Amino acid sequence: MGIKSTSHSGYAVGILTLSCLLACAAAPRLHLQHKGELQQADVEKIVAENPLVANDNIKVTTVGQGESVSHHVVQVRDREAPHMHKIHDGTVIMMRGRGYLMMENRRMDLSVGDVVYIPRGVVHYYVNSASEPTVAFVIFSPPFDGKDTIPAPAP
Repeated sequence: MGIKSTSHSGYAVGILTLSCLLACAAAPRLHLQHKGELQQADVEKIVAENPLVANDNIKVTTVGQGESVSHHVVQVRDREAPHMHKIHDGTVIMMRGRGYLMMENRRMDLSVGDVVYIPRGVVHYYVNSASEPTVAFVIFSPPFDGKDTIPAPAP
């Protein structure tokens, strides 16, 4: 599969740059638009201030939102149930941990710095294979409101 250049090349370069920075830095800072203002956030601080509690398996913390995208820090203790997003595309950047993503009957092993694009309408789920929760930075387009998670049978 080749890489195609589109009008979103700046977006792709930004994702690749962020991925490289995540692989090299212990605690990346995020500079994101939130409530009309550019704000800086530290991923480790976000996780510390929004921990998974004893019975939580997944925690989604919204850390930024613009007109066409939203940004989230997602923690996964064990696994997601198979699901899809009918109107949202997602880009996942692994920040801590390791596991695998099942998407379209394909297993993708993921670890820190890996980036995966999940198009809308595709059934997928993530399984954490580390002893500690996985942490990912997730970008949704259009902005995600938490309502577009549709349960689905495993691919």
